[in-house]
Amino acid sequence: MSDLLRQTLESVNVGILVFDLAGKLAYINPAAEEILQGSSQALAGKHFRTLFRGSPEAVRIVRKAIEENTPVTGFDVALKPVGRGQAVQRRGAASIPVMLGASPLSGASGDPQGAVLSVKSSEILSLVGQEERAAVRAEEMQMLAYGIAHEIKNPLGGILGAAQWILRGEGPDEDRAEGVRLILREARRINDLVEKMLEMGKTPPPSRPFALPPLLREAEQLLLSEARAQGKEIRFDLRVDPSLPPVSGHPGTVYRALLNILKNAVEAIERAGTVGIEARMNVNYRLARGRGRKRSFLEVEITDSGKGMTEEELRKALLPFYTTKARGTGLGLVMARQAVTRLGGKMEIRSSPGAGTAVKLSLPVDPGRKAAT
Repeated sequence: MSDLLRQTLESVNVGILVFDLAGKLAYINPAAEEILQGSSQALAGKHFRTLFRGSPEAVRIVRKAIEENTPVTGFDVALKPVGRGQAVQRRGAASIPVMLGASPLSGASGDPQGAVLSVKSSEILSLVGQEERAAVRAEEMQMLAYGIAHEIKNPLGGILGAAQWILRGEGPDEDRAEGVRLILREARRINDLVEKMLEMGKTPPPSRPFALPPLLREAEQLLLSEARAQGKEIRFDLRVDPSLPPVSGHPGTVYRALLNILKNAVEAIERAGTVGIEARMNVNYRLARGRGRKRSFLEVEITDSGKGMTEEELRKALLPFYTTKARGTGLGLVMARQAVTRLGGKMEIRSSPGAGTAVKLSLPVDPGRKAAT
């Protein structure tokens, strides 16, 4: 393949995959790597039936192009990302709607050589999909409005009651002083809530390279002390590769995101259990940027041995102010996800009843440093 042709294929924002006559992957461009969430090194030589297992329509389209030597197009095809270069899709991985176009590949003499598959995020969204997204947005707004009203109404009720009692001049001075302290305490609660809401609306600080392991150790020590103070027996299993490259972002923002997730993990354990923290390079998934340049990611996975979440709880976990805890605000995970996505990363949650919860953060590696392999 000429340098010009390769550069062209690696610069377009349409996924391109080339399969040989046997159905095995011979080439994949960066845009397709991003869609499938796997690297060319990990996916090379895989059969299309293996790559698209769980996506029968994609299998049918490629098969028809190769075996029947005819072009095939599919709209709103449900495609499951491979994820981390696995040979098969992850269990429970969400499908993404894409448009697929497969064309036969012919040699110089016209003999069949395989097929070329183009993949692009679907712009023709089904009405069902639109309604589902609208329902989620409406639910988020409803939960946000209810949460703000609930979080402010409770302390305001205490402030109002204490102020009325003080104005009546009843009771000894010490009791009135306690009423003043209550007003101050509840006013701080409202102020804390407002500060959190303002923080979510602030423009993030400029990104800069920083080491992640010290932040993980600092957060571990803080949460370990808090767990002991609560009478819990929590064991932290910290596994961090010391050769990890610097992360690109803002250390304070990332630290608060890690702290929010770790607090949830500790609170999910009733009396005794384990919180796992693992940081590693993801060498199989590198997000494509302009002109074929790739950006590597560092993964942090935080797991707990708590009771886990039901499907309904997991679905609502990232809604603002949704919480199953008596004293929770329901903003921790929301703020963590926002912080990570603003850096160009992503956050994923897996959970099931009785199996605990796992939260995985993908953080961009500083582009000035080559990722460890």
